[in-house]
Amino acid sequence: MPANWTTRGTVLIQLGRHHFAFFRGYLDGLDLRQLSERYIETDAAQSGAADLRAAKSLLAWIIDQLAITARRTGNQTGLRLIRMAPEKLVSGMPLDVPDLEVFREERDPHQMYSERDLLELFEQEYGHLSTGADRRTRRNKRLRDRQIAVLNQLEAHVQVDPRLEDGVDGWLDPSIANRLVSAGITTLAELVEVIEAHGYRWYTRVPRIGIKAAGYICEWLMLPETTDALGVTLSIRSVRARKLIVPAMVPALPRRTSIVPIEQFEMPQSLHGTIGTNRGERPSIGASNDLEAIKVWLACREPGSHTWRAYRKEAERFLLWSVLEANKAISSLTVEDCLAYRDFLGHIGRDSDDRWRQRFRIPQAEWIGPRGIDRFSSRWRPFEGALSDSSQKTALAILRGMAQWLQDQNYLHNNPFKAIPPLARQKDGSDVSRALSLDEWNGANEYLMAMPKDLRHLRLRFMLALLYGTGCRLSELASLSRQSLVSVYRARDHQTCWELEVIGPGRKARRVQLNKMTSSEMENYFQLRGYGSIADAPPNTPLIAALPATPLQGEVESALSDARIYKIIKVFFEDVAANVRDSNPELAARYDRVSTHWLRHTFVSHNIHSGIAVETMRDLLGHSSRATASIYAVAAKNK
Repeated sequence: MPANWTTRGTVLIQLGRHHFAFFRGYLDGLDLRQLSERYIETDAAQSGAADLRAAKSLLAWIIDQLAITARRTGNQTGLRLIRMAPEKLVSGMPLDVPDLEVFREERDPHQMYSERDLLELFEQEYGHLSTGADRRTRRNKRLRDRQIAVLNQLEAHVQVDPRLEDGVDGWLDPSIANRLVSAGITTLAELVEVIEAHGYRWYTRVPRIGIKAAGYICEWLMLPETTDALGVTLSIRSVRARKLIVPAMVPALPRRTSIVPIEQFEMPQSLHGTIGTNRGERPSIGASNDLEAIKVWLACREPGSHTWRAYRKEAERFLLWSVLEANKAISSLTVEDCLAYRDFLGHIGRDSDDRWRQRFRIPQAEWIGPRGIDRFSSRWRPFEGALSDSSQKTALAILRGMAQWLQDQNYLHNNPFKAIPPLARQKDGSDVSRALSLDEWNGANEYLMAMPKDLRHLRLRFMLALLYGTGCRLSELASLSRQSLVSVYRARDHQTCWELEVIGPGRKARRVQLNKMTSSEMENYFQLRGYGSIADAPPNTPLIAALPATPLQGEVESALSDARIYKIIKVFFEDVAANVRDSNPELAARYDRVSTHWLRHTFVSHNIHSGIAVETMRDLLGHSSRATASIYAVAAKNK
């Protein structure tokens, strides 16, 4: 089997300028670890044995590629020179010939000889050896010069500079290039665009591309030789996780008056709102303009929380529309303006371009962008498509609450949203329920039970059990840890059971009881991760852990983010949909829409009827405790 990037220590299949720089350093006798860290896209900074092996494997690959080029050009002499190890060309005196200073200390410690007499004595004793050494030194220098000349010739012959229009299959390992092409990324330009658009976790958009390969690709793109050739430089948010970015790493983003995130938005002086027609008197907040007032309102929520992100999104959209489309400050908007914004939300993503131009000033395409784009990408847009009825109602409710809060602080004189009636839900006869039926659960169960019984499968089982059995929100689920579990004694059942302490919106705590099936799944899941029991896990151990789970190495496992949990559940139901699409397209369309929020509705729907939830849980997770134990035994063996 031919070596791939995992053994070579590089994702590349073509020689680049950094490869030649690496090889020149090798010829100069520099340490391979240092060369790998400086020039090659590996984790050589760790300076471990694995990195040294990768560097040696990479060196062998470079030599083989140079040999192929030498044969192609008919340069057989150059082929021999390239394969000549640098230690064979070391210049200098033989080991048994001392230098003149050492000879002086040995033979003339009292400095009785003149310089000329000492040189004559040295020549008598070591002249025959030094003459040979001089010849070897001159020969090795000639070979070394010819070696560098051959390397320069080969570098000039090889096309070493990548271009944006080059295909990824011309530069990256075939196994990686094929996965990129399957995801619609065919050129280096498209690769750079995807990385910039989606940020550090761009690789999640490409099946079977992991963080390791993604890191090597980005490090190659960040090499000075590559950035010079391509003419583009990846942003810090594309190559480093957000939690590892400190403010000093991020260059100041240009502020401008256009459709950009609120952090980059430049308020026009005339639309600041400092003299808005709806401004109140003697406000209780220190905000001098509308943007500052919005930031104070957002600061009242927990930064980074789901609520905070939802509020920021709606306030951001409203601010951009007010300034850019309506050409008015927020503190000058009237009831008629708010009605116009309500219509704007209803038309965006639904109107044709011609109809849109008749109603609005800014083209619709400038408001709508692809889903999942990083906020600081040039491709970011405030909308991702048409808004559902519920999304429009939520947006107006949030803005009504924001305006009311600003009125309560005397920043606004009145709340123009208060006069707008709530949107009536349109009834078109379609099924708008977001709760799965028992038959739909059974279909998901059949697909779940057919999946490979590995740790990923068992984690998915536990996630489904926790979502269905507790009705927790996505953000609540991601924050759960071992210390969220409370052991309680239920006199009615004569046994000890588990309960969850969940922190919900507004930092309000509540208790959620776990049924027997969910508790059983949780205990088995913890044991599979290496804990003797749930009680043995440290308090900060996440209930849902990232892979691979290594709790016995003295480090606490990493928790899955809410975005990752959402993605796992979404992908699972999309796979279920694909499995039934040919036989039942309508059911497949239902599965395609399922998300974590659907499971909250399903929890409520099934718990209305006594006994349905427990029976459905049993159907979903394997029908019996014996079957469950068997599944976990298989998973433990696979692990």
